[in-house]
Amino acid sequence: MLLIFYPRLPNGNVLWSCDNCDKTAQVSFAETTAVALYCACSSKTRPQCNEDWYNKRLYQKRIPMEDRSGYLREVRNARRRKWK
Repeated sequence: MLLIFYPRLPNGNVLWSCDNCDKTAQVSFAETTAVALYCACSSKTRPQCNEDWYNKRLYQKRIPMEDRSGYLREVRNARRRKWK
């Protein structure tokens, strides 16, 4: 499975670009650089591979079942620390 990681800018945002029309956008508060955004050029979320990663829950299949609760706890804690 293909997963596209976008560059992180000095301000912490992720620079997303559409794989269909090359429009760009800055994404803030991203825990990852694998982002997918809706683009008006195709009326779909682009890139499709990143959309599938999240919305078909493929990311959960890559984390062993015994490690998932710890992983989710770490993600929640990281978000809390970021907002303090």
